Amino acid sequence: MTTAYQRVSDSVRDSINAGIWKPGDQLPTEMELMRQHGVSRNTVRQALAHLEMSNLVRRHQGRGTFVGEQGVSHLLGDLRSFTETLRDLNKIPGISDLHITVDDAPPEEAKKFLPGTHLWVVERVRTADGRPFSRMQSWLPDAIASALDPEQFAENQSLYAQMEAILGIKPAEGTEIIRSEKATAEDAAALDVARGTPLLSTYRWTSDHRGQPIEYVRSVAPGDRYEYVIKLRQ
Repeated sequence: MTTAYQRVSDSVRDSINAGIWKPGDQLPTEMELMRQHGVSRNTVRQALAHLEMSNLVRRHQGRGTFVGEQGVSHLLGDLRSFTETLRDLNKIPGISDLHITVDDAPPEEAKKFLPGTHLWVVERVRTADGRPFSRMQSWLPDAIASALDPEQFAENQSLYAQMEAILGIKPAEGTEIIRSEKATAEDAAALDVARGTPLLSTYRWTSDHRGQPIEYVRSVAPGDRYEYVIKLRQ
């Protein structure tokens, strides 16, 4: 037998799937949902909590409930750029808040991995269909970063495409660590989430075909916007 909260949950889900409410849209208030379905506030809250667990909606205290972003799936072990991944999913990739600067205090992981006296950091917010998806920080050795053209980078979007076009460098091997972290103040501002929001964080050490280190990157995204897929074989 279908419970009251399941009926509300199914109704909201059907409306989202039908495109009546799109990613980023605000849902009716709890009071409006109570009137529409003839149920109690606790029932509505239980239904919204159920939808939030499946990343279909996001609730913000004091602001309301919003339709979640459509997530991007990335195959674990795939060294393609974020730009290529989005294009394969028929999404429009973009960049906002692009900064390329020398980092006077890079992370220890970057200093241990990358060669050279100076390390640069490329900071940007990656967008999909105009919405912020992930905050990326790429640390590069001076020999690579100094050759980048910020204007071309902003236009072409892919860091790996710039490396190949300007320097003939392509990523060939990488080691990646995935963990959950809470959004810092900078992460929260870039991704339009509350400080402390759980994020899917990835750290990658990438080398070219000669085994030469070329990049250390930190990428963070809300769990409802990005996921990793693992293929298993027996």
